[in-house]
Amino acid sequence: MTAFSSNNFTALEFPALKLAQWPHKPVFVQAGRDMKVLGMGSNQPVPLGIPFKIESSLFKGTILLRFRNAKSDDPESNSEYFKGRNRLMQTVIQGQFKRPIKMSEVYVGSIFAQPLAAAPPPLMTKIMNTVIGRIAPGLILDLSSESPKVIALLAGTAQTMSIDSPGNEPDITLPVIDENVASVLGKSVGTKSKRRKHLGNPKKAASYMFNTESVYTFHTYDDAMDYGRGTMRIPMYGEYDIKPSIGRQPLILTAVTQSGDILYDLRVWHESHHQD
Repeated sequence: MTAFSSNNFTALEFPALKLAQWPHKPVFVQAGRDMKVLGMGSNQPVPLGIPFKIESSLFKGTILLRFRNAKSDDPESNSEYFKGRNRLMQTVIQGQFKRPIKMSEVYVGSIFAQPLAAAPPPLMTKIMNTVIGRIAPGLILDLSSESPKVIALLAGTAQTMSIDSPGNEPDITLPVIDENVASVLGKSVGTKSKRRKHLGNPKKAASYMFNTESVYTFHTYDDAMDYGRGTMRIPMYGEYDIKPSIGRQPLILTAVTQSGDILYDLRVWHESHHQD
């Protein structure tokens, strides 16, 4: 299994803001300590449904985060995005890398700061591996270590990826973002399916680099993980509540290198984590 440094994934305290004041109930989404949300304090909730600017040691850009089952700062566009779709969440990351890095070194998913309260039963873990593997080729599923993780290569996971010169990048608020990588990466990975299959393989992805000149846009959506409810849709099972297994720590949305450098890091608290 690929080794990862989890030094930057320190535990965060439950938000001090009273539940009644959470703007996006039933969730409170905040930045991890190694990512700044420009113009906001570290303990403030990040916006949902509208873009916000971020910066980390590896990346500077903009994030748009939408959850189907949580309050949005732009309810109309949120409703329009999910209308007629089975999707439960959307993440769009757009910006520039601060240093060149191999595509085989940047992973996306969840890395927890603490062990899980209770790992799911082996059969459920196997089913989860299958379900998430549909979305994330090259999946690493580790639920029993001191730093549990569910991660896969960023370049092979994003449903849509666009590489553009500054000023020509797509509008991330639009409901559809077109694939645009062939001119930079070549025709062998020029379609969504070819890119995801090729760049989801660490050995093949090692031949490709994220550069510092281009603007990268990563569009990811999920029809299995419901961050608003803290549940996962499992085929032939139904809705599985993962919150008891995680314990009193937030769900994680992150992109990170094997050495622990952060591209972005978002912690998703659920109101059920609150203890009176």
